[in-house]
Amino acid sequence: MNAWALWSLDPIGIVGPVFFGYLYFNGLRKWPHGSHPVRRWQRLSFVAGQVALFVALVSPIDALSDRYFFMHQLQHLLVRVFAPILILLGAPLTPVLRGLPEGSLAVFVRPVAGSRRMRAVYSRLTNPLLCLGLFIGTLYMWQIQQLQNLVVRNGVVHLLMHFMMFASAMLYWWLVIDPAPHRSRVHYGLRVLYVAITIVPNTALGAIIVFSRVVLYPAYGELPRAWSMDVLNDQVIGGLILWLPMEMISVVIAGIVFIMWFRQEDDRSRAAALTELARRRRQTTT
Repeated sequence: MNAWALWSLDPIGIVGPVFFGYLYFNGLRKWPHGSHPVRRWQRLSFVAGQVALFVALVSPIDALSDRYFFMHQLQHLLVRVFAPILILLGAPLTPVLRGLPEGSLAVFVRPVAGSRRMRAVYSRLTNPLLCLGLFIGTLYMWQIQQLQNLVVRNGVVHLLMHFMMFASAMLYWWLVIDPAPHRSRVHYGLRVLYVAITIVPNTALGAIIVFSRVVLYPAYGELPRAWSMDVLNDQVIGGLILWLPMEMISVVIAGIVFIMWFRQEDDRSRAAALTELARRRRQTTT
């Protein structure tokens, strides 16, 4: 099987990263002295996130995901974990909005952002319980045998699955990563718990697939396979990819959030101590 022939022309995987990459860097160009500067590592992170999407949707991973369950789980790992995290670490909100054509902010963005109805919709969409439920529920939904087999056999359903996974992941990680100038409604301490909660259902689903002694998704054996891998072994490897990387990433993210929480509390303690010291000095001088 020719690997180059497996590259796809998925418009979402090509146009999406190019379009948002243009808006992002165009916005940075028009916003050289921002109130919250976007550092070099953040720009690199944003680019890496777009590359992760491109690789997931355009490279041979996409074509092979219809033949191998483990490749499909690798694709999901890129779409719902690596790409959203890296993109949000790039603090894309302000650069993307400023990268829009001249006049768009005044005509469309500001009226929409100032609308009470849209604020209410945003508040409901970013409800922590809803975001958590969508993130986990979407994963479980698309692992149902009938739906997973349908995804392999139907390209439109496959695209729908990718959209739902990426959208639910962006909402979930949006509350955890807190990209400037956004301020998450979830306290740092709760964010640690928020991330930790996802480990349990993810581990359970991965374990069910890994330790299954029957082929759960026979659709993966219907197309010609590039490698002579047993369908059951393919399923076990896919279950491990679903299980272990997400678990390790969640632990790392929870640890980083905990450190950020500690630093925030330390900064507050120092600020309070300095304020108290200044107050005592003023009392002494008077």
